[in-house]
Amino acid sequence: MLDLSWAELLVIMAVAVLVLGPDEIPGLMHNLGRVVRRLQYIRYAFTQQFEDFMRESDLDDIRKSVNFEAKDFDETEADEEFSTTERAENAEKQPNS
Repeated sequence: MLDLSWAELLVIMAVAVLVLGPDEIPGLMHNLGRVVRRLQYIRYAFTQQFEDFMRESDLDDIRKSVNFEAKDFDETEADEEFSTTERAENAEKQPNS
């Protein structure tokens, strides 16, 4: 994400000390830590709400039932079912003679 090397980090810290002064750096780092901690909590809370919603609406069961890799799937059986339904639909479309 942020591809920074040690040399680049040292330059950033030196500029921060020159601009802000050494007395304000600990307070800035403390506030930055609080912001990062809050962002992590927001991310955690959002994922928990999403998982609770999925669990409440039983979408896990639907997702598992749609997953063809999890259950035995027979292509020939599916093709036969498709062809019989296709024949039935074609018979309904054709006028009776």
